[in-house]
Amino acid sequence: MASSNPPGRRTSNTGMRTIQPVLAALVTAALLTACGGAGGDTEVGATPNLSIITPENGDRVNEPFTLRFKSNVPIGPPASGKDHVHVFADGRESDYTVVTTTSFVVKDLPVGTHRIGVTLEHADHSPAGATDEITVQIDKVGVTSPPDDTDPGGGY
Repeated sequence: MASSNPPGRRTSNTGMRTIQPVLAALVTAALLTACGGAGGDTEVGATPNLSIITPENGDRVNEPFTLRFKSNVPIGPPASGKDHVHVFADGRESDYTVVTTTSFVVKDLPVGTHRIGVTLEHADHSPAGATDEITVQIDKVGVTSPPDDTDPGGGY
């Protein structure tokens, strides 16, 4: 059998056998990093969650009031690459306020029953998949200061 190598030159697959496992490890590491999500810092494979802590579903509140929620992913400004929360009232998901902390002051809603919803969003505003909603009864409006005013917010 004739060889295509020049006379006196031998080829070896030893170098390729060494490079292939290293290359495979690098590709695997890159894929695992890329699968971490589109903007959140969730653990690989963890499902993002978002829950309203206060007020509780069915509570009677005076307006303004502080809405508090928690998530298993870090919340921050979209420019940081972290997930953030959209807060909206009465099912109007397209009329939302971006919230970059875990609390928000709800104001500018009239007396009556209202549904307050939250959705977890990636930095690019694509849904992260976690949502929660409560119904509250607002008894009075224009109360001078919300309890534990930690985030002045910009309305609901």
